[in-house]
Amino acid sequence: MNFEFDLTITMSLILSVIVIGFTWFRTRRHDVDERFMTGAKRMGDLDKRVQAVEQSIAVMPGKDDIHRLEMALSEIAGDIKAMRATTRATNDAMARIDRVVNRHEDHLLDGSKK
Repeated sequence: MNFEFDLTITMSLILSVIVIGFTWFRTRRHDVDERFMTGAKRMGDLDKRVQAVEQSIAVMPGKDDIHRLEMALSEIAGDIKAMRATTRATNDAMARIDRVVNRHEDHLLDGSKK
């Protein structure tokens, strides 16, 4: 085995290995940068969605608002019951007045016939 040291072959081999290493490193870095940009875009989209949800929640009524609404509705229900009772009493009074008026009409109509 006779190995002769040729500088041009050795330099071309070293240069080829360096170029292969640089190409591998550069393409690997490009892929990592691309994946990072994709992740950053997704994070931006998620941030926008979270902000939209936070804004929606901020304008929703809270526990105290719901309690005030329940109390107001209870008060309105009580008022409606009172109005219903008053209306029934008024209807009963109107029915009695109607009976009295009918009797007067009957008396006046029958009295004029006699």
